[in-house]
Amino acid sequence: MKQPHSFQWVGTHVSGSTACAVVRYSGTSRRWIATITRDRETKWRGAVPFEDGPIAAALTACAKAGVDWQPVSCHSIDADTYAVGF
Repeated sequence: MKQPHSFQWVGTHVSGSTACAVVRYSGTSRRWIATITRDRETKWRGAVPFEDGPIAAALTACAKAGVDWQPVSCHSIDADTYAVGF
């Protein structure tokens, strides 16, 4: 059984948090666009066709950044936006 996870704001970041991609659907291009923001200067992006889905977009952003992360969660924020956790 998965243990409960605790998070705490420590003034500069959330302790206990992991990486996350915010994935939005772009209706004009019919693509899922993922963004992983590491700091002010570092943003990794990936895009895939609608049929491939939001998790594939998040994995594309990871591949472009050269990291081999595996998704462990996917939460719907609204109908067009997902948070994919690593």
